[in-house]
Amino acid sequence: MKSKKELDLYAKIEPLIGFYEEYQELYKIYQKEIKDLKPSKILDVGCGNGAFLQNLKGKYKAKGIDISQEMVKISKSKGLDVECIELCKVEDRFEMIVAIADVLNYMDKKKLAKFFKDVKDRLQDNGYFLFDINTLYGFSQVADGVMLNEDKEGFLGVEAEFDGQELLTSFIFFQKEKECYKRYSWNITQYYHQEDDLTLLANQNNLKLLKTIDITLFSEDIPDKKIFVMQKKI
Repeated sequence: MKSKKELDLYAKIEPLIGFYEEYQELYKIYQKEIKDLKPSKILDVGCGNGAFLQNLKGKYKAKGIDISQEMVKISKSKGLDVECIELCKVEDRFEMIVAIADVLNYMDKKKLAKFFKDVKDRLQDNGYFLFDINTLYGFSQVADGVMLNEDKEGFLGVEAEFDGQELLTSFIFFQKEKECYKRYSWNITQYYHQEDDLTLLANQNNLKLLKTIDITLFSEDIPDKKIFVMQKKI
């Protein structure tokens, strides 16, 4: 899982990474599922800059959480109900919990097992859990590679390598400060999760898989993401 420091640094470079239009398409799919399932109280885990929560504002009672103070600050500036807190410390219960933009791919198996338990404990009976993960194609053909970008704030270099199970991504960011540049560098690891493993964890936590949805954000015909729709059974 990303550390608080890594998430704060990510807040600095997010405009250089972009993909805003692609993720709006992902958000539309989530919005359709939410409309069909009709929850009144939603928790967005790992809400980041609040881009998805903005789509729910005024329509649902929606709250976001993130462990990055910088991300929370950005979300709050948009008038959103967001708190800097871990899921295990949330005291309320919700009719739906969402974890959008491959949040679960940042967790290894041990952290993933705990996360599913935390989700179960904070879902109301018959509540829904929606999340997405990167597919094998998404890791090997989309994420793997090198990206360079710059703007008036600085220069970003990203190099990602997928070994079949894990994606190691190295970031180097030169942030402009007056006439000089400040250098930041860090690594993050993402984990490939198979559907059977996620379904097993769900079953162990009274979560029933209702359906999956194949997503093609960065490809015309091969899914690079998959959405899971689960329900907590009594």
